[in-house]
Amino acid sequence: MAEFFPRGRLATGAGELVDVTNVKLDSTNNAKQIHTMKRKGAGITLGTEEHTLSFDLVVGEEGEERDWYEQMKRGQIKQCRIKVPGRTITIEGTVKTIGLELPLDDAIKQSIQVIGAMED
Repeated sequence: MAEFFPRGRLATGAGELVDVTNVKLDSTNNAKQIHTMKRKGAGITLGTEEHTLSFDLVVGEEGEERDWYEQMKRGQIKQCRIKVPGRTITIEGTVKTIGLELPLDDAIKQSIQVIGAMED
């Protein structure tokens, strides 16, 4: 029997986003491998954690679901929650970049990138 794979959701501020099409979270701890004179690959050190959340969305005839440009200009810190089965990942961050695409034969698309810290 085939297994059912549910979809994830993205929420920001007070509610879930409806118009999102793709969500991607990249996280790194910036670990580095340490070598000594006598031993290659002697160990590791951990660096600072960095998290980048990016997502695409479509713009309906009523306009944007949120004012992403205002958030970017003001550098407002918002909570973003990625909801997947069995886990909610929370990022406190700000909008870093916004991309806007107006294709000839498709919906208006925005690409949003948020940088911030992951909540424990």
